[in-house]
Amino acid sequence: MFRRDTQCSVTIFMALSFTMIAALLLTIVESCRTAGERYFWQVASDASMESLFSQYHRTLWENYRVLGLQYRTDGDLIEEFYNFTEPYRTAHNLFPGSLKEENIILSEQLHLTEDTCFEEEVLEYMKYGLIDSLIHFAGSEYIEADISEEMQNIFKRTSETKEISELQKKYSLNSDDLKQVENAIFNVDAAAKNATACHHDCRSYLDAESPYSFYSHKDQFTASLDSIDSYVREFSSAADNLALKVQELRNDFESRKATLSAEGIAAIEAEISEYENYVSGNGSVRAEIEAIPSQTMHLRNEADRVENNVIEFEEWLEEAMESCEDEDDEDDEDYDFSSEITEFYNSAAHDWSSFPLISYHGNVSQINNKNKQLLDQISRFAEADLLSMVLPKNQEIPSKSKTNVSNPHFMTDSTLNPVEIAIMGEYAIKYFNYYHQGIPKKDTMPPSGNTNLEIEYLIGGEESDYENLSEFVAKLVTLREGLNLIYLYTDTAKRNEARAFVTSFLCVTANPALISVFTFFVLGIWALAQSIKDVKTLLSNGKVPVFHDSESWSMDIGGLLDFGSSRSIEADSDSKKGLSYRDYLRTFLLGQGLLDQTIINKRMLSRIEKNIQVIGKDPETSFSIDECLYALRIDIQADTQHVMYDTGIIPLVYGSNPEKKYSFNLSTYYKYKNDTH
Repeated sequence: MFRRDTQCSVTIFMALSFTMIAALLLTIVESCRTAGERYFWQVASDASMESLFSQYHRTLWENYRVLGLQYRTDGDLIEEFYNFTEPYRTAHNLFPGSLKEENIILSEQLHLTEDTCFEEEVLEYMKYGLIDSLIHFAGSEYIEADISEEMQNIFKRTSETKEISELQKKYSLNSDDLKQVENAIFNVDAAAKNATACHHDCRSYLDAESPYSFYSHKDQFTASLDSIDSYVREFSSAADNLALKVQELRNDFESRKATLSAEGIAAIEAEISEYENYVSGNGSVRAEIEAIPSQTMHLRNEADRVENNVIEFEEWLEEAMESCEDEDDEDDEDYDFSSEITEFYNSAAHDWSSFPLISYHGNVSQINNKNKQLLDQISRFAEADLLSMVLPKNQEIPSKSKTNVSNPHFMTDSTLNPVEIAIMGEYAIKYFNYYHQGIPKKDTMPPSGNTNLEIEYLIGGEESDYENLSEFVAKLVTLREGLNLIYLYTDTAKRNEARAFVTSFLCVTANPALISVFTFFVLGIWALAQSIKDVKTLLSNGKVPVFHDSESWSMDIGGLLDFGSSRSIEADSDSKKGLSYRDYLRTFLLGQGLLDQTIINKRMLSRIEKNIQVIGKDPETSFSIDECLYALRIDIQADTQHVMYDTGIIPLVYGSNPEKKYSFNLSTYYKYKNDTH
């Protein structure tokens, strides 16, 4: 009996041990299966997400190498994602989990037009889109870092050249202000010569011993001195007015110095000082003229003194003659006073002749107003229709129809450094159209085949091609004008040419200071004319160096007057060295990007959207680029049950799903930039 009880206890012990071991094994298996099921659904959601994003917009990629998933509503995304999970939902395995469409949540969305997505996508492609990472610029090959530095150095000149051009225009002579000063100088000189003539007449009447004629012409002489004083006051007023304006310009120049290079400051300073000397109180011209009133006062006093002497002599003579008549003369002969009269008037005439007469020792300027007006005409070209002047012959004027959005609404941002901005500019050059002379060749067109002036729009932001090309041409002229001015200021031979032009065609017998001022003016006109010629050369497929030299400078100063009258100028057909129109586009894209890359990104997105709406035989007129998804995060909740507990494995063996008893949450994220997933 005892023995039988002992044997049963062993059986029970073994049964209990087996049950515990089996439970442990099943728990371990279920734990592994649960982890595997979670991994299974993670793979399912990741694969479904990648399948979803594989439906990228094909036209967008083919024409712009940009990936974007176009969709309409969040419901569309959820439905498509759910459909891609079907193979995993219907699989027969040890993972009985299921997914309901309502348990799919879009937790984070990032569109192509938001944040820095567009930049990331472009830079991601351009890593492979640049052949050997080389960019052709000015006839040479550069890597991204070098090309960025090269173009930055050029673009830095744009701010300086703009300042120099504005200073040049402000310091260019104002015809009215200058004419008032020069007319006053002319009047002072004329009045001084008239006073000399009156003085000579007075001397003649003293020699003729004609006191009454002397009195009359002495009054004329005094009146001429009054005229001199009046004209001196006119000169001082005109010079003060001009000096005030020059001082304002000097203050303006001082405020702009920070943006100018050392050579630019030195060149402007040299010319400005000549201008200031011309109108300042310390200038030789003004000093001489404003010293005249003290001379006229002295002459009046001296003239009055001589006149009083004549009056006193005539009174004495009259009394002496009367007294002689009253005396009893034995010879009955009148006393002859001729010797006294002759002696007095000889002395008076000599005294009168000793006066230091007034004369203007400077040269009186005579401005050739016709030629000045022709040069003024050139200075106004920059404010007129430059485009028609610089476009090559037979080149079609760009359309004035509004094809662009002036202020795109996209929410894109930018965090690029200068090198990346240069790469973005290279992308723009590659995938957007720009001005070409004549009919564009197929190999020069972007993949989209668009013929609008898109790069010019990226820089200018105007609504029509005509406005964008006009604005870019104006920017080019301003840049070239400033660079040309710097060259002219530093080239002694060119400055001498300008001075010779002034003395030959603009100002006759001018004083040296005025010649310097006019030389400053002519240098500005000359630089502007060459800049217009430079831009016409660029639009004619030519090249223009950043800084000219004596060989590349092609605008003859003798042609300025013809250019001012005809408004016609020829491109430089021999220009083969320097930057091309495309190189200048690159430079301005970089410069604009350094100022605000965000606005360029917005304009690129706007052009992409517009082009896809019209590309191909079946354009997508309803395409909207801000409906293109770039990144997405989805949270899912899968329902399942434990299989190795109870009898859960039996329904799986017979092909039916057991009842769901618990859920787990997963998240999947995808972004087109390949280093983020």
